[in-house]
Amino acid sequence: MDRRETQAPEELQPQEEAALLAQQAHRRRARFRFTLAVFAGLATIGWLAGQLLLPDMPTPVLSAKPAPSEPALAARWASLMPMQRTHESDSLVAGDSLAALLARAGIDDVEADAALDALRAVFDPRKLKVGQKVRIFSEWPNNIPADKRAEDNTKRFAGFDFIPEPRQRLVVRRTGHLDFDAVKQERPLSERFFFTDTLISSSVYEAARGGGMSPNLVVELIRLFSFSIDFQRDMRDGDQLEVLFTRRFDENNQLAEEGDIVFAALTNRGKRYAYWRLANDDGTHGYFDDEGRSVQRLLMKTPVDGARLSSRFGMRRHPILGYTRLHRGLDFAAPRGTPIYAAGDGQIVALGRNGDFGKYIRIRHRNGYETAYAHMNGYARRLKKGVRVKQGQVIGYVGSTGLATGPHLHYEVLRHKKPVNPRDLEVPAQTSLTDAGLDKLRMAQTAIGTRINALATDDNRLHSLPRRSATAARQ
Repeated sequence: MDRRETQAPEELQPQEEAALLAQQAHRRRARFRFTLAVFAGLATIGWLAGQLLLPDMPTPVLSAKPAPSEPALAARWASLMPMQRTHESDSLVAGDSLAALLARAGIDDVEADAALDALRAVFDPRKLKVGQKVRIFSEWPNNIPADKRAEDNTKRFAGFDFIPEPRQRLVVRRTGHLDFDAVKQERPLSERFFFTDTLISSSVYEAARGGGMSPNLVVELIRLFSFSIDFQRDMRDGDQLEVLFTRRFDENNQLAEEGDIVFAALTNRGKRYAYWRLANDDGTHGYFDDEGRSVQRLLMKTPVDGARLSSRFGMRRHPILGYTRLHRGLDFAAPRGTPIYAAGDGQIVALGRNGDFGKYIRIRHRNGYETAYAHMNGYARRLKKGVRVKQGQVIGYVGSTGLATGPHLHYEVLRHKKPVNPRDLEVPAQTSLTDAGLDKLRMAQTAIGTRINALATDDNRLHSLPRRSATAARQ
């Protein structure tokens, strides 16, 4: 049997052992430096991610000063003794006055007169309209507990306030014995956007009202399209209406006033009329189509709102005289007193009674055009021959003066003294945008389109016909 011997390992020389130890120490230091570098890199990446991806957070600033209190409505009221206050509300009725309203609330005549005298320094109370809401304030010292108010006789009339217009509040406050002070307070309003997109089934008015627009804004909308569309003849069921408009709200989130039409489009018989609101350099605004042409034309096709076309242009049998003759204009049946508007800018060349036409106005416009308005019930104030009027300005009211069977407006358009059919008018736009104006229009279109897309739901976007039922989207 073979015999194997186990040999002992060779012992290292001192120089070799020292070199091996040095090599091992170098490797340990390298691993340590690598580990530190890895951790440092991860920390740097984390810090950069925090700076670039997370939203900026405000740096808190500590201060020993107390938060400022709400400023006094009037600086001179800051020194008045603090009082407990309550109020009751009432509204003016027909034949009412502010003095009568205060008397109805049980305010002493002497105190009411003193408060009204203070008010008259900044506002004429005779300008208040029926329905105006007024808050009447009472006050008593702070040291009277709530359960003792009825027994205490220190309660007194403290003043009143009301909102005569959306952006202003008038406050009358007691400052001493029979002393009152009145100030005007500006009301900050916030504007919100609304969008409606609906099909027309009965009328533009009903469709717009169903989309949440106020009556006054609907009237403005109808006037906007009245230059291009004959609402008596052109409208069809299934036409589409799209409107972006604004409303303004007060600090209590209550509607303070209607705003403006920012964009409007009406698809009529497959043709789309779209107009965008654009501010002018002089602070006014206008509406323009996609090519920069003003919506306003030289003349309006319909110078009265909400009227029914009762008689057309052309030969007809006269309803009173009984024989056939040329009807030189259009008749619009409307309730007596309905406002009549100037069809375009111009100068009044005739105003007064004119035979069978009754009360009558004729206006001279540019380019040889004239318009005439007959059977009026009366004229707007401060109008006379030679006065210049603006398009859309109220010049009179529907009536039945002269030879008429009922209240209506007889409306004529003459070109170089010859009658033309107002429904066939093709007059040019009043203005067109310059290249700089077109650039502004494109920016406005982009902003308005973004606003509409933000408001519209998936079923309420701008699409071609046909469309579904109306909805209104709100910001």
